[in-house]
Amino acid sequence: MLILTPTPLQTAAERAFFAELAGWDTGSGVRGAVMASLPVTEGPMQRRQSDAVLFVPEGVAVVRVVEVERQSGVVTAAPEGAWTIGPGDGPGEVLQLAGGGSNPLDGLMRSGMHAAVTLRKAGIEPGRIARLTVLTGSVTGLLPADGDLGEGDQVALLEPGSLQFGVARAARHAGTDNPRLWTTADVRAGIEALGMAGRIPTVEELNGEGFPYSPYVLRRPDLLTPAALNAAPRRTTAAAPAPAPQSRRAGGEGGPLVDPAAAARIAAAAVHAQEAAERRDDASASAAVPAAEAAPVPDAPRSPARPGDTMALVHEPGGRPAEDTGGLGGLFGTPEAGAGPAEQRPRELPPELRPRPQAGPLHPASGSTASTAGGSSSRRRQLLLVAAALAVVALLTVVGVLALTDDDGDAGTTTAGATAGAAPTTSAPPGPVLGSTAVVNGTTFTLQAAEEHGTCNGHAYDAVAGFFANGDCTDLDRALWSAEVDGLPVVVSVARVTMPDPASAQALRSLADTDGSGNVSDLLREGVRYDGAPERLSSAQYASSQQGATVTIVETSWAGAQAGATSGLDALASAGLSLPGEGVTN
Repeated sequence: MLILTPTPLQTAAERAFFAELAGWDTGSGVRGAVMASLPVTEGPMQRRQSDAVLFVPEGVAVVRVVEVERQSGVVTAAPEGAWTIGPGDGPGEVLQLAGGGSNPLDGLMRSGMHAAVTLRKAGIEPGRIARLTVLTGSVTGLLPADGDLGEGDQVALLEPGSLQFGVARAARHAGTDNPRLWTTADVRAGIEALGMAGRIPTVEELNGEGFPYSPYVLRRPDLLTPAALNAAPRRTTAAAPAPAPQSRRAGGEGGPLVDPAAAARIAAAAVHAQEAAERRDDASASAAVPAAEAAPVPDAPRSPARPGDTMALVHEPGGRPAEDTGGLGGLFGTPEAGAGPAEQRPRELPPELRPRPQAGPLHPASGSTASTAGGSSSRRRQLLLVAAALAVVALLTVVGVLALTDDDGDAGTTTAGATAGAAPTTSAPPGPVLGSTAVVNGTTFTLQAAEEHGTCNGHAYDAVAGFFANGDCTDLDRALWSAEVDGLPVVVSVARVTMPDPASAQALRSLADTDGSGNVSDLLREGVRYDGAPERLSSAQYASSQQGATVTIVETSWAGAQAGATSGLDALASAGLSLPGEGVTN
């Protein structure tokens, strides 16, 4: 499973949930899926309706992760009414969820409708959207035992077996009457439409999670209908119903929820049908052009695709179907000679509709015209070559004069000539110097101490230290900044850890975000001091972020004997994520 957390996780339940998923392997060996942190809030109190969106090849689900506060026992869940918790199978006291309420299904339903409307506005048909609730805290059991509440509502506990069953049941509901799997282009377009910040998964990553490759966005309403018609006879003429698919537990057996071979055939048939329809449209448009107006017409400019993909195929208002480009999105077509990548080639008309050359002095025979044009092009190339040669001679002359001037020992003249003859070079700006300041969100931070290491071994503790023992970082930058909150001194510890790749950085951040897992050692912990610094961080507030392969971890603590409000430290920790942390000089 591939997890995406582009923004800092806000609640302890979220951190525990994504820390559990970080322990799962990527790829489809355990469960091919993408879990993206996409919180949805509502109302003046900004109450959480959902915390994440789950993409599986069969469909989409919205996910709510809730913490059971100050209660323990078996949770009895129901589609309507308050959920209860008690020591046994019977009804117990009303369940109390963090953030309020005792039944999260109403908010999760609204979040699912919001996701469906958002995807359809982007031209993507989501199909059925399942809803998954994950319970964290001191929950010892669940009723019903399978967590299936019907109508797409699933409940799971925060443990691998229950989570895998919950994801599998959500996928089964989303895949009902679904004629086509979600492809790599569908998932990338869906994540972008839902507004996830940061990096979008690559085609290779999604393909590894079991999503079939396609450069086209195939979940368009005009493409799903033919696919549904093609798939319907297979469902109605089956001799016997297929056995219910089962999810795969870690280390257990189980088949895929959708036959990959059948899904690939459906996707390929849809692509071929679309290309054939586009060719028919092109032929009809060409035949309708009158012979008197048969001049080639250039194609309309296409909207630029997202870097690294060729999937920009969602219908635009008033747009026309994408044209045949010689293969899947033009990936395998061979461009004609002389056609550059940015050049729009005119549409070629059938031979019977092409204008015939006129005889006369202004319209010589076709062979003469081609030869004249070829000769003109040849003369232009010769002139360009002569001009280039003259430019090279002039440049060599200038270089020779500068060399002679340098030999004469005129240092001042040499410097002036070199400046005039070549572009000035600029060095990279130095990093922040100890004692320098930075202003973030109206707070002034002063850099007090900084260290840089090429390893993280020996600079972490508890489970995070074990993490680095299995796979070390490539760079570690740590700093101590001082600031004030409401007139009280504060110390801000910033650690930037660069891992070999974004996946290991994500795993590190998920582990560090988990309570009780340890952390990267701050400089105070290793004996670094400055005037006014405390002995150690006390009742520290925490924030983290990830940018590619780099994880930033910030901890804030009161530096004096007097302490202020915790909210001030928390806000300062979030602001500390924007502090500079590379290239610090003494």
